Amino acid sequence: MHSWDNRGPVLAFLCNWAPYRCFMDLCKSGRSLPHPIYPIKVMCSGRVDPAMVLFAFERGAEGVMVLGCKDKECRYGPGPTQSEKTAGTIRRLMHALGLETERFAVLQYADDDKEKLVEDMEAFIQTIAALGKSPFSAEEEAQCPGSSTGFK
Repeated sequence: MHSWDNRGPVLAFLCNWAPYRCFMDLCKSGRSLPHPIYPIKVMCSGRVDPAMVLFAFERGAEGVMVLGCKDKECRYGPGPTQSEKTAGTIRRLMHALGLETERFAVLQYADDDKEKLVEDMEAFIQTIAALGKSPFSAEEEAQCPGSSTGFK
């Protein structure tokens, strides 16, 4: 999981509704971001588990974003509230592991927030760049004997 310029990737878990629509509008517009962001579509931001985020960091992600719908616009009800609750757990785990909590963001969007999404993604990428390489990044990953999976 590496980007074209050897910086680790930035992953974005996108709620299937407003955030994903904004991201697709961004892609269709031909506008590009200064660093690749790898989208992962989920049905609701409230369904993103801490293990998913920590696994992304373990595998070399420099940053992870969870992008959900605004509170009153969630089709599943408690999604934004649940994602904020989960974010607290994720940040505490990141802190305990020695990983900067600024490498993780939870944001909310309406259907027409494409420009806000672009601004937030650019700002997040700048934050990640200022932090430098993740302490979880390794030049060469150790592999289990007899394995080609790259798991540590």
